[in-house]
Amino acid sequence: MPIEFSTSLELDLLFARWHGRVDFEQFEQNFVRYLGDAHYRPGRPELIDHSGITEMDINLNYVKSILRQVNEQAPGTLVKTRTVLYSPNETVYGIGRMYQTLADMADGIQVEVYQTEREALDALELPHSSIEQLLAAETFLPPTPRAG
Repeated sequence: MPIEFSTSLELDLLFARWHGRVDFEQFEQNFVRYLGDAHYRPGRPELIDHSGITEMDINLNYVKSILRQVNEQAPGTLVKTRTVLYSPNETVYGIGRMYQTLADMADGIQVEVYQTEREALDALELPHSSIEQLLAAETFLPPTPRAG
């Protein structure tokens, strides 16, 4: 799957890496896995690494649908998830900015988009020199289906 995620309970941080060709269907499949994860907590801050994306088949309508799904992740509850996107590619950065603009107009997710790792790590006040160093130094738990 071109979207992978893991959770650091100590940092209270979800890390996701998108790579290769990513489309809306893959986002939906991953989001279902995320909501069903034993470590899922509504509103947990997120760091999403888009540096490995080679193609992104997501348009404005898909971005709106993603925003709606994320903002409705806990029905009846407004979830203000802070999401930091590391998007070094110009096209992917542009899609991220579109997502940020739409999120700014809606209640719920709070999106920040950065083109460098340093900016993304600084935004979350993480002292690590790179995302790879963050992953090596901290404990990130793989997706674990919720029991029951």
